[in-house]
Amino acid sequence: MEVLPKVFPSWFPPTGADQSSTRALWLALMGAVQITLGLGFIIRAHVVPGVYRIFSSAPAAGAGALALPHARGVTVR
Repeated sequence: MEVLPKVFPSWFPPTGADQSSTRALWLALMGAVQITLGLGFIIRAHVVPGVYRIFSSAPAAGAGALALPHARGVTVR
């Protein structure tokens, strides 16, 4: 969407006091919104289930996979 005002400048006439085009600004905003929605979908549909699968395939702590030595008492001198 960022490319359209540069490729077809006659479609986006400068209408603002600072010679900016409302259409070009709207396309830039909607481009950012679409990228955000797309990233949110990818994260929810692919990244979260992948992370869940990785953590669920790890052995449980109660199964003795990472058994720690018994704690020794500390004496105060």
